Amino acid sequence: MIWLALPLTLALYFLTRVLYRRLPWPIINPVLIPTLVIMGIILGFDLPFSDYQQGTRPITALLEPAVVALALPLYQQARQIQARLKPILICTLASVLISVCTTLGIGYCMGAEPALLASLATKSITTPLAMSVSQSLGGIPAIAAAVVVVVGIIGALIGYPLLKLLRVTDPEAQGLAMGACAHAIGTAASAEQGISQGAFASLAMVMCGILTAAVAPLLFALYHWLVP
Repeated sequence: MIWLALPLTLALYFLTRVLYRRLPWPIINPVLIPTLVIMGIILGFDLPFSDYQQGTRPITALLEPAVVALALPLYQQARQIQARLKPILICTLASVLISVCTTLGIGYCMGAEPALLASLATKSITTPLAMSVSQSLGGIPAIAAAVVVVVGIIGALIGYPLLKLLRVTDPEAQGLAMGACAHAIGTAASAEQGISQGAFASLAMVMCGILTAAVAPLLFALYHWLVP
């Protein structure tokens, strides 16, 4: 499995992209389909996940440079971003407040444990930040990472169809919405839509990560004060 992990992952990814070009359905997602197929293979043949993880280390090593590369569309749209900095800050702060507060509210109504709430509250920021912030809040990083991936895939699947249904046609607004709600996976989907969408999604992803790291501890402290 170690030697097959990398070529299998790449083959599934590129085959899914080719299929998407012929059938541009949201469900044909280059993250979702390979993930489901690989999960099926690992579970069906009772293979150790550690072997697959070791075999795909080169891809994992490229994760951080890929995130840094998202700065390119930011640079290309720097003037437009600077001109709209105030509404961007307001939108991303509102997104963070809604995300964390709804998690706390729904979790309280369902009787969720504080550790689970801390793991779910970071669902809309990119994985490394989500794991770090959730751990600082007393959460479980593994759960935080899994939730982030699920949220990102769902956002990439339904984000643009939902925006189209709601008649949100402005590229900058689309990018902000996708980056704020579906982090890196939504940003990748936005980059395929256009330069403006990719740039504003990258910005929203970064801003939401920073704001979540700053705001989430304060909201959790307030929650524990109100709900002893």
